[in-house]
Amino acid sequence: MTLKSSGLLAAVFSAALLASGCAMNHGQHSGMGAGAAPQSARLSAADAAFVATAASNDMYEIQVSRLALERGSSAQVKNYAQMLVNHHTASSDQLMTIVRAKGMTPPAALPADKQARIAELSRLQGAEFDRQYIRVSGVQDHQTAITIFEQASRTLADADLRGFATNTLPVLRQHLQGAQNIAGTLAG
Repeated sequence: MTLKSSGLLAAVFSAALLASGCAMNHGQHSGMGAGAAPQSARLSAADAAFVATAASNDMYEIQVSRLALERGSSAQVKNYAQMLVNHHTASSDQLMTIVRAKGMTPPAALPADKQARIAELSRLQGAEFDRQYIRVSGVQDHQTAITIFEQASRTLADADLRGFATNTLPVLRQHLQGAQNIAGTLAG
């Protein structure tokens, strides 16, 4: 899958989440009664789509990296996986603090495509698992995430989310570089 098609899939996924109502909790802010959030607290559709994608990506990276801790054989891969669990847990916590303050309910479960990736990887073990985990989760998924976060850092309407995207980019780039370095040692 190319980087362009991965980005397109991420955009389609985000739109599907919005259409299904998974991302926004409109009931909390509908109406004009006392206690209703002001209009400015609501997120634009593009901002909500970013939240849904970023939250799902964090959940996926945590779950697939925990799987790598169990099934991987290389100490280098296991160290990388633990770093991803730590970083994506922190990222998820930061994002959840922002979105809850804005009245959003993030997705509670992984989308089907990410569940399928985990299922595919769970059938592998050892060196084969290591190569696929680094190739897919480490390199491909982080290339896609960087593209999404770069765009978000420039275009999101919400300043808090734009700041989150901007501040997360160096960590995502570190993850990609680490995966590329490991991939070079696993080739063969």
